[in-house]
Amino acid sequence: MKVSEIISLRLVDPTITDWDFKDQLLSLQNKPLKEIVVLPNHLERAKQLLAKTSIEIGTVIDYPLGNGTIAKKAFEVGKAFQSGADFLEITVSPTMLIQQSAKAKELNKTLQSLAMAWGEIRLRIDSRNLKELQKIEIAQQIKELGWHHLILGEGDSFDNAKHDATIFDYDAGKTVKLQINLTSVTSEQLQELILSGADSFGVLTLANLDLTAELREF
Repeated sequence: MKVSEIISLRLVDPTITDWDFKDQLLSLQNKPLKEIVVLPNHLERAKQLLAKTSIEIGTVIDYPLGNGTIAKKAFEVGKAFQSGADFLEITVSPTMLIQQSAKAKELNKTLQSLAMAWGEIRLRIDSRNLKELQKIEIAQQIKELGWHHLILGEGDSFDNAKHDATIFDYDAGKTVKLQINLTSVTSEQLQELILSGADSFGVLTLANLDLTAELREF
């Protein structure tokens, strides 16, 4: 398994200039990167700049807090797929999963229908400020609802990421593909996180990463 196969580059800084965005994407054209995630307003631009590559391009929905209504999320999902997104990452607030189970089930039903019609939809939760019992409860809810791709955090520390990987791998189960988001990571740290239960990783920069490096599979 190569590092490039499990890395998702996240270009989700709202302050980035068009010039810097263009430079970053052009620098990816000869890299063996599997996918990137951009903000919705950068999606069509990214599709143009990376048209000659095999890099998949996803975008975020209801980012970063996930407090929008189900109708708002559904509208943004349809608009993003129509704009050419290969996959979507939808943010859900921890409050919904912990305290509003009926609404979480309604959202799940809506997303399943949209995914069947349009394409892959992944679930993102900002886990950085959650207590351990809350994380366990959310992991169990994810398993119960049958979501298969869960994304945690946004630029978390390596130690916290490792701890979260262990919790969610155990309580959500192996049927859930777990992505951990960090600011940056080394190939050695990736190996540790895989051992802890993570399947893939979102990073804000490719610095310190050898995309061609081989990792051991377990």
